[in-house]
Amino acid sequence: MQLHDELELLRSRIGIVSYGVAAVMGVLIFGFWQLQVVQSAHYADLANKNRIKEIRLVAARGKIYDRNRKLLADNRPSYNIIYTRENSPNTTEQTIAALVNGLGMSAEDLNQKINRKRKDPLYQPITLKEDAGTGDVAFVMAHAYEMPEVSVEYQPRRLYRESQVAAHALGYIGEVSEAQLRDFPDLKPRDLVGIAGLELIYDSVLRGIDGSRRVVVNNSGREIETLSDEVKPIPGHDIYTTLDLDLQKAAEEVIGDRVGAAVVLDPRSGEILALVSKPSFDPNHFASGISFFEYKTLLDNPDKPLVNRAIQSVQPPGSIFKIIEAAAGLESDTVTTLDHVYCRGAETFYGRSFGCWKPAGHGTVDMYQSIVNSCDIYFYNLGKMLGIDKISQFSTMAGLGRKTGVDLPGEEKGLIPSQSWSQRVKRVKWALIETINVSIGQGQIGVTPIQAALAIGGLASGGRLKQPRLVQPQELRRNGFESPDVHSENYTVSENTVEAVAKAMWGVVNDGGTATVARVDGFDVAGKTGTAQVVNKSSYKKGGDNEDHAWFVGFAPYRNPEIVVSVLIEHGGHGGEAAAPVAHAVFDTYYKKKTGHFNAGTAGKVASLMSKRP
Repeated sequence: MQLHDELELLRSRIGIVSYGVAAVMGVLIFGFWQLQVVQSAHYADLANKNRIKEIRLVAARGKIYDRNRKLLADNRPSYNIIYTRENSPNTTEQTIAALVNGLGMSAEDLNQKINRKRKDPLYQPITLKEDAGTGDVAFVMAHAYEMPEVSVEYQPRRLYRESQVAAHALGYIGEVSEAQLRDFPDLKPRDLVGIAGLELIYDSVLRGIDGSRRVVVNNSGREIETLSDEVKPIPGHDIYTTLDLDLQKAAEEVIGDRVGAAVVLDPRSGEILALVSKPSFDPNHFASGISFFEYKTLLDNPDKPLVNRAIQSVQPPGSIFKIIEAAAGLESDTVTTLDHVYCRGAETFYGRSFGCWKPAGHGTVDMYQSIVNSCDIYFYNLGKMLGIDKISQFSTMAGLGRKTGVDLPGEEKGLIPSQSWSQRVKRVKWALIETINVSIGQGQIGVTPIQAALAIGGLASGGRLKQPRLVQPQELRRNGFESPDVHSENYTVSENTVEAVAKAMWGVVNDGGTATVARVDGFDVAGKTGTAQVVNKSSYKKGGDNEDHAWFVGFAPYRNPEIVVSVLIEHGGHGGEAAAPVAHAVFDTYYKKKTGHFNAGTAGKVASLMSKRP
């Protein structure tokens, strides 16, 4: 009996074990079936990924040329050192320790670059060093077995041929930001995109389409075979700008180390022949991966070299505004060219005395003499007769106090005040005494150099305003991109008015006026200087931030102008001494090129001499 019970117990245990074994076998068989049948494609794909590596073939960026096909922005061969964390046999700390000496980088810098991308997928490469040298590349390739997670990537690198020349017009490139990745689905991590200037505005034109190449790697990450399904990269499109490199260099050389800007336009088409902002910067530093220290140095520089003063520096125009006011007076029948004012050196308006720049006065002057000699008393009286709203209406119509629509980012609109502006913005009634200040381009008024060029060129052309452009629409359409036509405006201004102000501006340069230095033999240059006060006369001390801003605007020839120049030298002093020489260098270069007498070496010497003038 006892033996029977023991046998039954043994049988039941054996049965339980058998069921258990069967269940385990069932689970295993089901798992193998899942692996081999149901998910075979998935795991085959994973296996391929372990042995097949995709290498990005970076597309070359389109080149940028000036109007004469001189190369401004090019590409050169370059290599990056990249780090891929996925399947790395080493810890991040071990990799950094091995690279510190080999790449000549500090552990802190390497850590910082990796930590910035710590939330990215592990398979996403991280750029450790841009524009690596031959020693860096040799080190990485020599240690490929120990560090398969570190590799070398070829990437065409932007090269700005003229260094700082036209830097604010061209702009610069940099690695795509997280915000750009969210906003533009066609961008990928580590893409290089335009950050400023033309590089930003025309990024979609200049940026190409990357290709790819697939290679077979062994378990150490070494390439052992290249597959035949390579996708070739498609380079970006080249762009031909309206810039004239010779005019650009002439203006930049004369401005030199001073703070300021210059804009050169063809008023017939709106083409920008030169656009200068000083101090400048070298965009090649951004293309090579600018360091945090270098970037902070640029940001902390009190002269703000990253600011494009040609389109962003809003300053009182000083006496160059008298040209716009004179035209407003003639067009509104407020004055005629024959009306006279007696300048005794000072006059009282609304209970306050206003002086002329010439304390002894100019005596009896008409409009021509007042523009040639820049008589303040004449324009105080004209401003009072016009009133702020007529001044504002004509100035705005002429292109001041509003954006020009130039194809560059960050343009400022300036300020042309009016009674309604005062009520809307300042919440106070416009003070009549302020009209007296505005009438000579002082007080609550501000324009940019590009606005000054547009307004003066438009007025001299009979009221025709052409939207300033660095790249013409037909250039974009040639590459298959849609682009709206250049915007044009026409405002009513009589031929008599145009002739009167143009003749007076010719006198400023050629008839003993304030800008004789801008004169060019054989070329009928017309112009107007401006000296805009920064502080009240009672607080003025010569030099530094108290010094007046110097302006010059001019065009040539004075009938049917082909070129207009606007120059601003911040804290430069008198316009005739500081700004007019810049315009002379531009006019002289343009005229010599037009007549076939231009020599780049001679132009450089002339520019150097002009830059040494007081």
